[in-house]
Amino acid sequence: MQHSNTKKSEIIFHALAQELRNEREKQNKSIRTLAYEYDLQTSLISRLENCINEPKLISIWSVCEALGLKPSELLQRVENNLPKTFTLIEK
Repeated sequence: MQHSNTKKSEIIFHALAQELRNEREKQNKSIRTLAYEYDLQTSLISRLENCINEPKLISIWSVCEALGLKPSELLQRVENNLPKTFTLIEK
């Protein structure tokens, strides 16, 4: 059971990473520029966008603020990009 949740969580992390990258690129900002403007580490943004580590809520929240995006809006976008029948919990 744990193994399938790990694979399913990766789907969420990839969707999250894509949404963050899309928003940053839509604003025509490089990772370096965004990090500099908001005193964030470039490695933090890069790790989130490349699914290097499981993201922490505080990291997502910080990058969302830098992008002028509510964390709830980001999560809604992620949810909208998942398959309609997606679930982490097997019934």
